[in-house]
Amino acid sequence: MLIREHLDYRNDAHWRFEYLDVKQVPFQWHYHPEFELTLTRNASGIRYIGNDVDCFGDLDLALIAPNQPHTWHAESRDDGLHHEVQVIQFTADWLNSLTALLPELSALQRWLAGIGAGIVFGQRSAQRAAPLFDALRIADGSARFTALLALLDVVIAASDIRRIGAAIAPPQDDARFAAALNYLYQHYREPVRLAEMARIANTSTATLKRLFARQPLGSVSAYLAELRIGHACDLLINSRVPVEIVAQQSGFPSPAQFYRLFVRHKATTPAAFRRSYHLRGGATPAASPYHDAATTTVKPIP
Repeated sequence: MLIREHLDYRNDAHWRFEYLDVKQVPFQWHYHPEFELTLTRNASGIRYIGNDVDCFGDLDLALIAPNQPHTWHAESRDDGLHHEVQVIQFTADWLNSLTALLPELSALQRWLAGIGAGIVFGQRSAQRAAPLFDALRIADGSARFTALLALLDVVIAASDIRRIGAAIAPPQDDARFAAALNYLYQHYREPVRLAEMARIANTSTATLKRLFARQPLGSVSAYLAELRIGHACDLLINSRVPVEIVAQQSGFPSPAQFYRLFVRHKATTPAAFRRSYHLRGGATPAASPYHDAATTTVKPIP
């Protein structure tokens, strides 16, 4: 279920920091009006931000724009090591009021205004940010605010970034679209029928198509392809099952369709994707610079 999250702030702060030490990161599809900067350690799985679905590895750093649905999903590790999740959240209003007092922050303000749905950072920036997150966790008072500014400096100076794309409309604007999207996230590994989605969303199939056409990906089929490719990436990285089984377990009707869409999305074959990941010793594969979800063509859902 897509949830609108209401965040609590400490009495003496206008931004918040949260540290989680967990055995697994459950799928909790949610959104809120704050910016969010999230660092995960010792976890690998699938990251969902807006329309973007991608795998992530042991160290992951991402920035999410306000009101963009997002979640991470990572299962428990075989070695028993816990996942670490560190999250910073703040509102645009707080940053705007702060910039009025500190004009030096105007560059950050302008940069955040242009991030679209969000940004995924490369390993170099994630490694630079990790000790600053740790410092923030133990700091207090003015030292805490200083650590936050140092971390934001790393973010704005980063060059190893992947822009996720255009922000999507706040999902609460149309309950029918939110219901259909929830259905997709729950059933993308199964055969999906427009008629059933329309019934769940309490609308017609024609209206459902129009609702998805207003979004950046443009169709139900494009959303479904993103979800299935993301799940396939996770299986390719974290299992040794044959590619044909990866296709089946990710919801593709045939290995041929899986292969064709995977190459179109990732500009490499599934086998090469898996091989390059392990050759790099476990670093999360970078998203292909040739992947443009808005131009991806997929077969319509019946």
